[in-house]
Amino acid sequence: MWFNNCRQGALILIYILYEVFSLFSNCFIFDSMRPDFDLQFLQFCENEDLRILCDILMYDNNGKIRLSEGISNSDEYLVSYPDNMIGMWKDLASELQKFGGNSIVNVFRNGHGPSYEKVVYDVCKRMGVHDIDKHDTAEEMEQKLLVAISKNAIGQMNEDDIRSIMEECHVEGYDYTRAGLIAAIMALQIVNRRLFIIVINSVMRLASQILVGRGVMMVGMGILSRGIGILCGPVGWALLCGWTAWDIMGPAYRVTIPAVIQVAYMRSKYQAKSNSNSECA
Repeated sequence: MWFNNCRQGALILIYILYEVFSLFSNCFIFDSMRPDFDLQFLQFCENEDLRILCDILMYDNNGKIRLSEGISNSDEYLVSYPDNMIGMWKDLASELQKFGGNSIVNVFRNGHGPSYEKVVYDVCKRMGVHDIDKHDTAEEMEQKLLVAISKNAIGQMNEDDIRSIMEECHVEGYDYTRAGLIAAIMALQIVNRRLFIIVINSVMRLASQILVGRGVMMVGMGILSRGIGILCGPVGWALLCGWTAWDIMGPAYRVTIPAVIQVAYMRSKYQAKSNSNSECA
């Protein structure tokens, strides 16, 4: 009992010191984002998706501004939030990179965090995503992450839930079973990216309703007050894997896990739209 209390106290102290150091490092470092090919697409994303990403980076689970965030002090934030988020996409990319690294090490990187590819790799490992390799691209790791979360969500659904999703998304040629829906998702991520993201959306929406029905009332980053709803989005998706706020209190995993899931979703959505436009051209 005494040991557990001391251990918990030590973890809390370490976390407080981490937040304080991050706060001071953000106050004195004003470098722009580290050039990162994997985050360039953010400048083409929809305003609402960028706003959600911004909220993930800025707000904690109680809807309060994080001590360690550096976005709200920027001129771009004052001008762009919440209706012109494209104007601050570089700030969002830079903030995500910084949260993905150790604050002390970031200082010696001229204020930059690690590459986004490294951040995704760390998140996938932390989330227990299988078949991840350091030679995978960020996009490949994102896809594996989305599929892994979807599988976990589908495992909590009954046959009626599965049938509802497949009929709503017009998924044909597969059995109305958990295995059938998972097989469809695995195939769609290769042959029909647009339908893939539609199915992912449907799975996550229903999964959020399941969590709410079980009495899980954790609201991440004050999302509820911003009109998104309880557990809709990356925080709810992380919870599907059995994570809690305490579990992901490590080196900024409370930020990087939902942020990477959100970016993965945004990339799939962007690519599906791009592919659709190419087909129409």
